[in-house]
Amino acid sequence: MSKQDPDRARFGQLVISVARLWRRAADKALDDCGLSHATAMPLVMLSRLGDNRRQGVLADHLGFEGPSLVRIVDLLVEEGLVTRTEDAADRRAKILSLTDAGRRRVTEIERLLAVLRADLLSDVGDDELKGAMLLLGRLEAKLTGPDSE
Repeated sequence: MSKQDPDRARFGQLVISVARLWRRAADKALDDCGLSHATAMPLVMLSRLGDNRRQGVLADHLGFEGPSLVRIVDLLVEEGLVTRTEDAADRRAKILSLTDAGRRRVTEIERLLAVLRADLLSDVGDDELKGAMLLLGRLEAKLTGPDSE
């Protein structure tokens, strides 16, 4: 297979397209709980990381720029889903935690996204999924590795 193979040229376009369409489908699925993919993912990631996490750590895990996450966290705080406090060790840093309402919302988000994944991946076999995940994982490692800067 040549490095100029049309399939290789199309691959990047396909990854971008699928990511955009997946996010759009997630937005539609999350309409039921009043969130978008962009506002739901910080809740889910904070749940996975655990409470009392610096806002910068959450931004890094999500691949968000700091100012973008600040606006989203502002909304989540206003909705009573997240608390934001000053870090006692560094007053410039903010510490985030889920509220009880935030934890309930994460449970609903996870349920809705599980239904979406089941639907989108219903005709994808286990081996096919593992192969796709292996390939995407390798690409992610290359793109985030020490030579990526």
